[in-house]
Amino acid sequence: MTTIAARFSTLEIAADSQVSGDDVKYYIEKLRRGRNCIFGGAGDLDKLLKFYDSVEKNGEFDEPIEVDILELRADGIYVYESTIHPVKVRGDFFSVGTGSAYALAAMHLGKSPREAIEIASIFDPVTGGPVDMMTLEPAKAPGRKKKSLL
Repeated sequence: MTTIAARFSTLEIAADSQVSGDDVKYYIEKLRRGRNCIFGGAGDLDKLLKFYDSVEKNGEFDEPIEVDILELRADGIYVYESTIHPVKVRGDFFSVGTGSAYALAAMHLGKSPREAIEIASIFDPVTGGPVDMMTLEPAKAPGRKKKSLL
């Protein structure tokens, strides 16, 4: 499967890139930008690509997606667990996929989503490869103001 991790306070989402099929490992990008959000998916590759295709064409999907999707928005983190209806996650971070328990523990200890995926790949045999990370820019996130350091 895979591991996807997101942290709301930094607007970061990360994913491993390993795919296993027909006794061969290869690597793909598992994160996609949507309208004012970023998606990361775990599960059957054909079903995941169908979800991404639907989002890119019309921004909608009207049938069960049968994969686990993590969506980072300006107002929080949402999860789709084999459903077209997102559920908002309470808290600053979340993870889905086979290595999610490792990633959650790492983020609980202060690691970034990228570091959490790297740690998950040590322990989960189907999480691996280069880690991809994206940031939802605060200026592009409606309703969210950029934090001042002063």
